[in-house]
Amino acid sequence: MTAVGLDFGTSNSAIALPSGEVIALDGTSRMFRSVLFFPEDSRETFAGKAAIDEYLARSNGRFIQSVKSWLPSATFNSTVIRGRPMRLDELVALLLRRIREIAEHKTGGPIDRVVLGRPARFSLDAERDAAAEARLVDAAKLAGYTDISLLIEPIAAALAYEATLTKDELVLVADFGAGTSDLTLMRVGPTRRRGGDRRGDVVASGGVPIGGDRFDAEIMRHKLLPKFGAGSTYEVMGKRMTMPMAILGKLCAWHEMSFIKEKSTMQLLEQMLHTSDNVRAIEALVDLVEENLGFRLFRAIEAAKIELSTKSSTRIAFDEAHVVLDEQLTRTEFDRFCQPLLGTLDDAVADLLGRADQAADGVDAVFLTGGSSQIPSVQMLFEQRFGKDKLRSADAFASVAEGLGRATG
Repeated sequence: MTAVGLDFGTSNSAIALPSGEVIALDGTSRMFRSVLFFPEDSRETFAGKAAIDEYLARSNGRFIQSVKSWLPSATFNSTVIRGRPMRLDELVALLLRRIREIAEHKTGGPIDRVVLGRPARFSLDAERDAAAEARLVDAAKLAGYTDISLLIEPIAAALAYEATLTKDELVLVADFGAGTSDLTLMRVGPTRRRGGDRRGDVVASGGVPIGGDRFDAEIMRHKLLPKFGAGSTYEVMGKRMTMPMAILGKLCAWHEMSFIKEKSTMQLLEQMLHTSDNVRAIEALVDLVEENLGFRLFRAIEAAKIELSTKSSTRIAFDEAHVVLDEQLTRTEFDRFCQPLLGTLDDAVADLLGRADQAADGVDAVFLTGGSSQIPSVQMLFEQRFGKDKLRSADAFASVAEGLGRATG
């Protein structure tokens, strides 16, 4: 039997062997997109890149994304797909099972033992955090794993970083996922590497529900929402009303956009089409929802965000149906949009150091991993507190999986 470490992410997932090797899951890519597609015209279910390809080719079906972000939800227990309810843990299990099947094919044998990553905090509410963990474990059982253990994701990243060290260090690991940012202060190094249970090496840990999706959402909120009716008015019983915030909020969370398709909301949009003072924007909103363009739009937003990691400006270009965008976005604008997120993250770092009774100058290194670790303003936040010479990085997308794999040994 082979043991693996599994990093189940909001946007991407990865799996690693006890050696730390992260194996290819989707063609030659080590990243497996955490998405599902259920076509309306067949009983098939697609996962990963295949789900994206089929969705873009057909668009007539249910595209499910960011399911990890729903694990702590008190309101989302199930959804109806092809006429039958599916629980959240069943949806997660479909992804975990597919990843397991690919890994078994790659390794040539059955896999029943898994070290599964989890955020330092699924939720700031302890009850919701515990419920999210229980759902994740239930999903792993449904996916066929019989020996399941969990490890906080930044601790896993610390184990990956530790493999490169020749001397002991006190390291702050900041792991930026799509849904959460997790922080762990941990003692690592050659003298501790074979210590078995490593919980005693963890000085403090914490996190905030801010990840890559939130940075994307700020671009949508500040730059693009007017293109979909923000600030416009429409008529109800002779009175002018502004576009409801409930609709605009769903546009900022790409995994919630499909909920706008509810009958009552679509009826309201139909009314807006006839009475709005910005009909063009409402037409764009209706097409965005009815044509299932949300995933494509957020890919364009994410691409612009990534480009700003190396450039001072970029453009968000999109042209499908009535949704036509060509907006310049500068790094200065993006940094301004994200100031509240950066402030919350900085407060979380200060809180971690305070609980550990540790001054910043006593931290030997800061290991940044995860997609948002590439954002210059995020790097600057840590540079200002700890100094540029202490910042470390590695594979931004595979470090957690590597550490989870090493934890199986």
